[in-house]
Parts: sequence; structure tokens; C-alpha cells
Amino acid sequence: MGQNQNIDNSSLENSAIQQAQAGRDTVSFQNSQDNQVTINNIILRLFGKLEPRQVDWDWGKLLLEQKQLPDIRQRLADTLGQKRLSLNVSLKEQPSWVSRTLQINGQDYGTLDADKLLIETYARDDIEGKLLILGAPGAGKTTALLSLAEELVRGALKNPQTVIPVIFELSTWRDDNQSIENWLIEQLYELHGGNRKYKIYERWLEKRVLLPLLDGLDELGLERQKKCTIKLKEFAKHYPQLVVCCRLKEFEAANLKLNTLRGAVCLQPLSDSQIQNYLHSLKRPELWSAIQKNPHLQTLLEPTPEGEPGLLRVPLFLKLTADVYDPQQPISGKADLLEKYIERQLSKDTREQARRQDLKQGWAYKTVKDEPHWRQTRSTLSWIARQLQANNKVELLIEQMQPSWIEFEQLRLRYWLRYRLIRGLFGGLFGGLMGELIIGLIGGLDKIEPVEAFQISMSRAARREILNSLRDWLIIGLIIGLIGGLIGGLIIGLIGGLISGLNIGLSIGLIYGLKQELKVRSHPNQGIWNSLQSMLWTTAFIYPLSVIYVMALAVAGTVVEKHNWLDLLGIFSRKQSQLLLHGLLMALSFGFFYGGGLACVQHLSLRFVLWQSGVPWNLARFLNYCVERRLLLRVGGRYRFLHRELLDHFAESNNS
Repeated sequence: MGQNQNIDNSSLENSAIQQAQAGRDTVSFQNSQDNQVTINNIILRLFGKLEPRQVDWDWGKLLLEQKQLPDIRQRLADTLGQKRLSLNVSLKEQPSWVSRTLQINGQDYGTLDADKLLIETYARDDIEGKLLILGAPGAGKTTALLSLAEELVRGALKNPQTVIPVIFELSTWRDDNQSIENWLIEQLYELHGGNRKYKIYERWLEKRVLLPLLDGLDELGLERQKKCTIKLKEFAKHYPQLVVCCRLKEFEAANLKLNTLRGAVCLQPLSDSQIQNYLHSLKRPELWSAIQKNPHLQTLLEPTPEGEPGLLRVPLFLKLTADVYDPQQPISGKADLLEKYIERQLSKDTREQARRQDLKQGWAYKTVKDEPHWRQTRSTLSWIARQLQANNKVELLIEQMQPSWIEFEQLRLRYWLRYRLIRGLFGGLFGGLMGELIIGLIGGLDKIEPVEAFQISMSRAARREILNSLRDWLIIGLIIGLIGGLIGGLIIGLIGGLISGLNIGLSIGLIYGLKQELKVRSHPNQGIWNSLQSMLWTTAFIYPLSVIYVMALAVAGTVVEKHNWLDLLGIFSRKQSQLLLHGLLMALSFGFFYGGGLACVQHLSLRFVLWQSGVPWNLARFLNYCVERRLLLRVGGRYRFLHRELLDHFAESNNS
């Protein structure tokens, strides 16, 4: 009887838990529905609808659905955790930095309601789509920008033909004289693809449907930040919507007001109650007790001499402190905290504990013993951080690594010798004199440019590319033919030149007419693997044309030498295999030099030299391991450091 009673009580408890969970799910669903209604109303009020023929809305929808929304949600999940448990960071309007609409004799408009969506502040009548987001390093500026971006993208997808919100990294603004408009267009083509001939993104800016969400103004350095701020002010004068994100200290140091933005939101340092509640949510209430009792920890609540908030009042550093705090090892400052976090994440105990807690996960390395030594991990991450800083990047794509990333001159020389040797061997093997000619034409090639994909279609752009290539190469063929005619006879020179021009023009036209760079990367080093596939596809596609070309030359030779057609048939029957082999070698030559093979050789040579310098050969597996260690974040085939502070720390660390 007692056992049945226990079963009944257990059933009642489970039923109560399920009912409570169902109630929470219902409330959550209702809140989500209400939020979507709010977002929809704001989108329609701010942006309305435009005529569908004015811009390429289909391309915009594709970009938002396949790139922006998945990337934003992945980054939010990685930053806040899968449950997206975030700090209740106070958002406080600071109108003193934007002179026009919110500043009334320096009056503070107070703290925003934490339950309101950030898009509601963005859409206020006195802000109306021009917003500045400020805060200390680690305060959650980028997270706030991502949250706003998610709300805007959701609204744009629910209300087609209204607006196209896109996130940009201001650290990539390289040319001080470049306008913001031109920089935005350049970034859109570079990051998202598209045919430049159709001016897709130029039209987006012209029709004011692009909503730029700009992160990292402070990452330009003080002098370039000032120049960029001036450009942003000019841009915002005539552009209706814009969001800019910047560190508070750097923004104040520049001493330039972005007064063409109408509102500013500043993320405030955490209060004592916020710290206590957050530590309780992490199941670390004892740390709050330690903070109250430990004088050393209390000093970390006070502002620093540099004017930054206390370390424990910044969300990022509070979370890291909760991860690494040890009463026996006091934290002296930001650098010390980051160092302790790195040491903890790379320690053997932490790695073994992670495997015990998650037995089902497919780890990058089979066992802890297989994982790289902590020195190699630190050294490689420091090298990556330095290269990202030097190239004004925040994300790493393996296929976009360049020879300039080699730091030592001796290794750089090894790369060039190995690459040129392999290129020469391939040119001589596949194309003979033709290969050597092409090698000479592209001898100065430096940048690795993968040929990532082919779009098998005959669109208007593809047809135009083929016709343009045919025209250009026929002219070149005639010129070569006339020169050859002076040596071997005018007729054979012209015929050979025309055949060569027709074949090369058609081949190159087809390659570049069908080539389309793949911008959605779902796995690491996708561009190089696709380049290899593109080489094989190009070779197969060009092979019939190459065989026809070789046969046409044989016909031309027969006509010039006044052989009859029976002699020609005899030549074909005797040299059939030779003609097919020559055609194959020519097709391989085109595939190698134009279809992506050259980029594969460059990348392979670069990776070999980097491996000699200590970078792991299987770089994708190593980077995935760093994601497991919570040092990097991964979105598709792209990697970024957990936070900009961590990138800067690795770049400044002295690791040989």
C-alpha cells in the first residue's frame, strides 16, 4: 500500500511539473506572438512597402533567410548559451551625445523598461531608426546589436518588400578616403556575392531599403575612428536608418559627436542586485558571498583608474570570474582573468571533465591524449589573432588565408619556391608550350582566389560573358594568326589563329560565365574543396571543346598541305588516341589554371609551410577543438574569438 502511495505521489508531482511547464510554454508562446505583432507594426510604420520592381527583393529575402537570420541566432546562442540566458543589462538612454532630439538641457531620460524590445526604442518618434549603442568592453554591445538585428530581420521576413537589415563590421573599413556608401557596396559583394553587373546592392542603397547595422567603430583605432565618424556623420545626414555600435570610452576619447544619429543607448555597469541574481542563475551563490566578504574582490567592483567600470560589473568578466574563481588564486585584473580562463579551458582536468559530462558529443579529437599540447594551441591562436588584427578581420575563413600571413621571411621564400615549382610542373605536364605561356601571363599572381562553385545555367549574364570572351579572344587569335602568318604562311596563320581564338574564347567564356562564388559556407575550408571540384567539372566540361580544337587544327593542316580527305581520315584513324590525349591535356590545363586547381596548389603550399612553422595540419579539426574549449565560436565555416577582448589578449601575448 505504501509503495502504491509513493507511486501516486510521484505521479502527482510529475503531473504538477508538466502542468507548470505547459503553463510556462503557453506564456512564452503568447509573449512571442505579442512580440511578433509589435515587431510587425514597427516595421510597417517605419518602412512601409515599396514597388516590387524597384529592387531585387528575392535576393534580399534569400540573404536574410539563408545568411543573416541563421548567423545571428547562432551567434546569440553561442554567446548567451543555448537557452539564451542573458543578464538583465540595464539599457539607459544617453541623449547628451546626440544633440538633436533627445537632449533637452542635458536631461537624462532614465532607464528603459527591461521587458521592452530594443526595436521599440529604435522606433521611437524621437529616434526613428537612427541609433547609437554604447558600452564598456564586455558589456554586451554586440549582443544588443544582434538582438536588435534578429528583431528587424524577423520583421522584414514577415513583411516582405519593406527593409533589408544587414550587419557589417566597421573594422573592415580600410581606405580613409572611401565613402560609407562605397564601403557598404564593397562589403556586400565580398561577403554575400551577387553579379556586380546588375548593381543589386547599389540599388538597395539608392532606394534606401538597406538598413546598415554597424559594429565595432572603436576597433579602427583612435585616428581612423575619427575619420570614419566624420564619414558616418555625412552618410547619416541623407540616409534614413542606421545603427552604430562603439565602446563608450573610445567614443568619448574621439570627442566627435555623431549628432546626425537621433538617439543613443548605453549599456550600464551591473548593479549589486543584478550581479547577485545572475550568480544565483548560474548556481554560484557562494561567489556573491565571497564578493561581500573578500576585500580583494570588492575592489573589482570599483571603477578602474582608466575610467572603466569595475571588472565584476561587466557581464563578460563576471561570467568568466564565475567560471575560474578560486579563493587560493586571487584575480588581479582583466589580463589576469583572461589568462586564468585560457589556462582553465586548456587544462587536462577541464577537458576530461567535459568529456565525462557529455559522452554523446562527437569530439574533434578521439581522446584527450590526441588533443594538441596547450603550447601549440596558444601559439596558433596567437598567430591567428595577429593575422586577423593585421587584416582588419574579426572572422577566420580557412580558404581566405593568404601567403602574407606567413610571418617569417625564410618560410615565405619556401612557400614561393614550392608553389612556383609545382605550378611549373603542372603547366609543362598539362599544356606544354600553352601551359608555359599561361604561367608567364600569370607569373605575378599572389592572392589565393578559390573558384568556389559553378552555376549550371545559361542566364543572360552567362551568355553575355561568353560572347564578350569570344569577341576578345577572336581578336587576339587574329593578331596571333597574322604574326604566325609571317613565319609559316598567311593562310595557315589566320586559320590557326581563328581556331585558337574561338576555342580559347569559348572555353574561358564558359568558365567565367558559369562561375559563381559561393557565399554561404556551411563547413570549414569549403572554398578550397569546391575549387578542387570546380577544376574537375571544368576539365570535363572543356574536354569536348579541346578535342574539337585539336581536330580542327589537324583539318587546317591538311587543307594547307593540300592533302585529300582520305589522307585526313587516315591521319584520324592512326592518331586517334594521340588527338584524344592532346585534348585531355588541354582540358586539364584549362581546369588547373582557370577552374580552381591553381588556388588548390597555392593553398596546399601555404598550409605545408604553416605546418612547418607549428600550425596544425588539420586546421579545421584544431579550430573545432578550440570551439569545444570555448575559446572560439563557429558559424558555418567561419570562426571568431569568443569575444574581442580575448582576440586582443591572444594577439598581445608573446608566444613563439
